[in-house]
Amino acid sequence: MARSFTGTMLITLFLITCFVSTISTEDVSYQTLLVEGMKKIQAIPQNQPSIQLDVKANLDQLWEFQDSIDPYRILTGSPRPRASPGVGAVVGGFNVSDTCYNDTQLIGTAAMAVQLWALKMIDASGKPPSDIVNGNQGWFGSYDECLSVKSDKYEYGQTPPHFNGKYCIVNLPLDILSLPLPNANLGLCLPDSCSPADAVALTNAALSTIQPGKLSKFAECKKETLEFDDKAIGAVIMCGFILAMMIVGTAFDVIVVKGMTPLSRMNRTVSGTTETTTFVSGQSCEKTPLVSNEITPPPVVTRDQPVELGMMSNILVAFSVYTNGAKLLNTSAPPGSLTALNGIRFLSMTWVILGHTYSTGMNYVHNVSTFWPKMIERWTFQAIINALVSVDTFFALSGLLVSYLFMREMEKTKGKMNWGLFYFHRFWRLTPPYMLVLFVEVTLTRYFANGPFWPEGGFEKDFCEDTWWTNLLYINNLVKTDKTCFAWAWYLANDMQFFVLSPLMLVPLFYSKFIGMAVCLAFLTGTFIATGVISTKYDLPVSTFIPSEKYFDYYYIKPWTRMGPYIIGIMAGYLLYRSKLRYNMHRVLNLLGWAVATTMACVVLYGLYEPLRGNETLSTEVSALYNTVHRSIWGACVCWVIFSCANGSGGFVNTLLSWSGFVPLSRLTYCAYLVHPILQFTVYSSLRQLFVMRDLSMITYFLAFLVMAYGVAFVVSLAFESPMMGLEKAIFKRGKKK
Repeated sequence: MARSFTGTMLITLFLITCFVSTISTEDVSYQTLLVEGMKKIQAIPQNQPSIQLDVKANLDQLWEFQDSIDPYRILTGSPRPRASPGVGAVVGGFNVSDTCYNDTQLIGTAAMAVQLWALKMIDASGKPPSDIVNGNQGWFGSYDECLSVKSDKYEYGQTPPHFNGKYCIVNLPLDILSLPLPNANLGLCLPDSCSPADAVALTNAALSTIQPGKLSKFAECKKETLEFDDKAIGAVIMCGFILAMMIVGTAFDVIVVKGMTPLSRMNRTVSGTTETTTFVSGQSCEKTPLVSNEITPPPVVTRDQPVELGMMSNILVAFSVYTNGAKLLNTSAPPGSLTALNGIRFLSMTWVILGHTYSTGMNYVHNVSTFWPKMIERWTFQAIINALVSVDTFFALSGLLVSYLFMREMEKTKGKMNWGLFYFHRFWRLTPPYMLVLFVEVTLTRYFANGPFWPEGGFEKDFCEDTWWTNLLYINNLVKTDKTCFAWAWYLANDMQFFVLSPLMLVPLFYSKFIGMAVCLAFLTGTFIATGVISTKYDLPVSTFIPSEKYFDYYYIKPWTRMGPYIIGIMAGYLLYRSKLRYNMHRVLNLLGWAVATTMACVVLYGLYEPLRGNETLSTEVSALYNTVHRSIWGACVCWVIFSCANGSGGFVNTLLSWSGFVPLSRLTYCAYLVHPILQFTVYSSLRQLFVMRDLSMITYFLAFLVMAYGVAFVVSLAFESPMMGLEKAIFKRGKKK
C-alpha cells in the first residue's frame, strides 16, 4: 500500500516539476497549480481509505510518510540511516557528511510540500536527455537556476536551516546502457553544505543499486564567485600602469607634441634690429638678422614636419594611442615592400581561426558522432581538417622576410651586421606582447565568466608556475611538453629557434649563391631525414584527426620536423633580393609555375580525402613520405605566389592580395594569433549547455571570433606591442636617419 501511495506521489511531483520552471511565483495560475497539486497528493485511491483519511485529516501527517517515499528506501528496501552530528551518515556504504545529508533530506521533504525552492533544486539537476546513443553525454541541468536557489520556510511544517544551491558535476559511468560510450557528466544541484566527496558518495549510493562496481570517481563543485588572488591583483596593477601610461602619453602627444609642430613666431626689436625667432620643438632658435627694417620671411614649417624629441618625451609618445593608432590604421606601404604578403598573412590568420573554431568547439558539442561523419564526406571540408598547413604558410613567410630584409641590410652596410641588435630586435619584437598576454591569460581570465564548463583554476594548468620560463626562453616545444603553457605558443618557439639558426644559411647565401644554396639544401635534407625516421619509427598518422598519442609531441611541435617551409622561405627571399623585384618572367613560364603550384597545393590540401574517410589505409612508408614533404611543398607554393606577385606576374591575384585594406589587418595578425584561442576558450567555456554543431552555427561562431580577435588585437597592440616597439626606438634610436 505504501509503495502504491509512493508511486502516486512521485508521478504528481514529476508533473509539477515539469511546469515549475516556466511559471512565476507571483502568477495566480501558479498558485492555483500548487493548490491543485496538493489536492492530487491528497487524492489517495479509494481502496486505501485509512491512508486517505489520515492525509485529508491533517496534511502535516505527510512528514510521517517521508521514510516511506524516500528513494533510498524504495531502491534498497531498508530505511535510510540518519546522520549524527559530527559523524555523518553511511548511505549505501558511502560516507556523506552530516550537514550535507540532513540538508539533502530537507530538500525531499520540502519538495513533497511543493515548496518552490526545493522544486527548483530538483529541476536544476541534470536528467538524461535524448540522443544519448549518438553521443549526448552532457546532462548538465541548469547552472543559473541552481545558484539562484535559497532555502525558505515551508508552507506546511518546520523552518529548515538556511542554505543555498551549489552546482556540482559528477562523472557518471554509462555502462548501465551497455553502450560503447565514455563516461557522461551529470549536473547536480545540492546544498552548499555538500562537498565534491559528498556529491560522489550520493551519486554512488544510487548507482550501487543499479550497477554494482560501476561507480563515479570524480566530482567538481562550482563557485559562484572567485576572490582575487595575488596573481590577479598583480595583473590588474600592471594593466592599470599601462593604461595610465597610455593616457599620459596620449595627452602629452596631443597637447604638447602636436602643439609644438606648427610654426610659432615671435617678433621683437633689439637695438633697432628686428629679429624673427622660429620655434621648432627640440631645436635651438634660429635668428634671422634683418637689414633696413625689412623682415625676411622665416622658413615654413608644416604640420607634417617630424619633431625632434628627447628620450623621455619619446618614451611618453611610445604609449600614445593617437600616434600608435594612426600607425596601425595607416594603409600605405613603403616602397619596395612585398605588398602581397599583407593579404596572405591576413587570409592565413582567418584560416587558423576557422580551424580552431572547429577544433576547440568539438569539446562542447553533443552531436559529434552525427556531425563529424557528414563533414568527412564533404571533400570541401578537407580545407578545414587540413587547416594545419596554414601554420606552414607563416613559417614560409617568416623565412622569406628574414632572408629578403637581411640581404638588403647587408648590402646597405657592405656586409656588416650588428648581431646583438639582430637577435635583440627579434626578441623584443615578439616577447613583451607575448609575455604580457600570457600573464593576463593565466591570472585574470578565470574571473571572466562562470558556468558548468568554466575552469575555476583558469585555462592553464597550475597557473603555468613550472613552465612559464620555457615560454620566455622559447623552448616550450622542447622542455616540459607534457605541461604545456599557452599551448598554441609552440609556433612561436619554433619560429624563434629557426630565426636563431637562420644566419647559418643567410651569411653563406650573401657571399656565395652556390655555397649558400648548398647549405640551405643540406638543412632541408636533414629536416626530411629526421621527419621520415621519426614518422616511420613511431608509425605516425598523416593528420591530428587520426588518433595518435605521439603525433603532436614527437612530430607536430618539434623544430627538426617543421623547419622545411622556413628553409624554402629563406631561399625564396634570396631569389627576391637577387631579382630586385624586376624579374621579367616569360608568360609561358609564369603560367606553368601557377599551374604546378596550384596542383601541388590541392594535392596537399585534398589528398587525404579517402584516408580520412576511412576508405583507404596508408602504409607506414606512405604516411612517412607525406609527413616529410607535404609541409615544404606547401611552403614552396606560397613562396611562388609571393615571387610572382612581387615581380609583376601575379595578375588579379596580386591585385587582391595587395589591397591596401589588408595592410592594417596584417599588422594586427601577430596579436590576433596570441588572443584568439583565449576568446574561443572564454566563449565556449561560458556556455550553459552543450550546443549542436551545424554549418550555420559554426559560421556564426567563426565570424564572431574573427571580428573579436582583430578587435581585441587592436587594443592589445596599442597597449602591449606598439609601446614596446616605440621604447626600442627611443632607447636605441632605431629607425633614426643619420
